[in-house]
Amino acid sequence: MKGVFVTGTGTGVGKTTVCGLLAGFLRARGLRVTTQKWVETGVTVGTSDIDVHRRLTGDPGSVPEPPPADRSPYRFSLPASPHLAAAREGRRVDPAVIEAAYLRLAGTHDAVLVEGAGGFLVPLSEELLTGDLVARIGLPVLVVVRNRLGCVNDALLTVEAVRRRGVPLPGLVFNRLPGEGEGTRAEVLADNPRIVAKITGAPVLGEVPPLPDPARGAEVFAPVGRAFLERWRSI
Repeated sequence: MKGVFVTGTGTGVGKTTVCGLLAGFLRARGLRVTTQKWVETGVTVGTSDIDVHRRLTGDPGSVPEPPPADRSPYRFSLPASPHLAAAREGRRVDPAVIEAAYLRLAGTHDAVLVEGAGGFLVPLSEELLTGDLVARIGLPVLVVVRNRLGCVNDALLTVEAVRRRGVPLPGLVFNRLPGEGEGTRAEVLADNPRIVAKITGAPVLGEVPPLPDPARGAEVFAPVGRAFLERWRSI
């Protein structure tokens, strides 16, 4: 079994879509796959990121659906950093609860894809950053970068934070949201992945184009999935 932590250069960069499509790609190749979201803020009822993962991943086959509490240990209503969202409800994110839930999923699946909340250094509590818990559990990190003007600095800082903690980095995925790039020179968007790869030495696994309906994105995501799988197996 191997896991991977899907982080991003910030909020709204496409982590949920990449996580779900990657899970679907791996499941289509015969792996028993599930996804997890340690902390989700801004939602307590209705559609969650796990629901989106489920839609994008597709039919689980004969593998039983894991308990919701394991796939999403913490959910808070305030759309804010986990430490603040938890405090608003008089609660606290306990890393032991998260790690135990992850290990239960890991014990019954070939792969557990964990989507982070916000960026790599988002605080889970006032004493613990997300990246420190990722390092403690020992998960490699896939970085999702929203390809737009100004994303290079965000990507470089994220890679630096991951490497400082000694965490394996299979690579980065650039993501284009629908309508992204309007008003931005095409050469800027084309150069962003190149310069990030050159400066960091980290592999850019590809770019996900704008997807009006991500559920129909399996075919265009496949090259990214293949590049990830090759890197992931070598870790």
